[in-house]
Amino acid sequence: MKVFYDTDITAENGRSAKPTLSDEAAKIRVTPPGVEGPGITPEELFAVGYASCFEHSLKMVSGHKEYPLNSIEVRAEGNVIEKAEGGYVLDIDLHLEFSGLTREQADDVIQTAHSLCPYSNAICGNVDLRVYTKLNS
Repeated sequence: MKVFYDTDITAENGRSAKPTLSDEAAKIRVTPPGVEGPGITPEELFAVGYASCFEHSLKMVSGHKEYPLNSIEVRAEGNVIEKAEGGYVLDIDLHLEFSGLTREQADDVIQTAHSLCPYSNAICGNVDLRVYTKLNS
């Protein structure tokens, strides 16, 4: 297997941390949900990563299939759900808004993008995921 990209992040103090990226490309502050002030939760970081990665996958697939994609917007909503037996799981809604594609083209692009996107592959079978699609003319 070929490594396409690698990264190295060090986090200390859990949800009250200032993780350090190995290349120091970004400085962030991680906070628990509901904490006032600057910072981002790990769940928000996941949603940012998933929305960004999935949008890129959709654009790649549309281009490869030569579909007339004029614009796309991807919004990810993430929830943390407490399980009855204890513990927590992620729950995700992806809202996709396309311009330029037919319903059939959009469905084809979405299905193929899920097979490419590392986030979709990572959560497959582990996270409840719902996808909502809106087509604009």
